Amino acid sequence: MTVRHRALFHLTETGKTGAVLQAVRNLRLDMGDEVEIEVVAHGDGVKAFLLTGQHVDDIRRMTEEGVRFAVCANSIRAMSFSRDDFQRSVEVVPSGIGEIVRRQSEGYAYLRL
Repeated sequence: MTVRHRALFHLTETGKTGAVLQAVRNLRLDMGDEVEIEVVAHGDGVKAFLLTGQHVDDIRRMTEEGVRFAVCANSIRAMSFSRDDFQRSVEVVPSGIGEIVRRQSEGYAYLRL
């Protein structure tokens, strides 16, 4: 099936991680392979993707299902984290905001819970 829709979830607070991941699950259930999904975290939101985080299994499983996860390099540097603090499947992008701008110009729907 061809991807017909693109969704970009913006995560800035670790306390909203569960809600964002549930929204991703619901969207995948509704649209299946017709939707391409990315979750971009910056600021406090990057903590949600740490290897020591409570959602590590969900993130790994969703990545295997095709969901893309990205964290802001500026944020991880400001919080004294390193690339090794995150799963290999989580991409480090130069700027979370830059990633959002790029994705929106590519037609992604912007979603922030």
